[in-house]
Amino acid sequence: MIEERNLEDWAWQLAAEVYRLNLYAHLTGRTVPRRSSVTEEELAGAIRNSFTQVNDACYREMVKLATDAALEAYDQVVSRNVKQSRARRAN
Repeated sequence: MIEERNLEDWAWQLAAEVYRLNLYAHLTGRTVPRRSSVTEEELAGAIRNSFTQVNDACYREMVKLATDAALEAYDQVVSRNVKQSRARRAN
């Protein structure tokens, strides 16, 4: 049970990082090569700068896209682990 809990926590942390990276990339128009995260300051700066450059509808779309990517990452991690767990149990 502890292993499952740690896996779920890790999956949510990964999804949060995917969300932050995607939102940052959408807001700045830049990708973040070779990095697995952006800092709070970087994301906050990108959000602040976007208020003068992006309208509300566009911002909401960026948030939606980032959210969708994060949920997809979470689903992939959990699905892969469920399959691996079932395979281990079958053996």
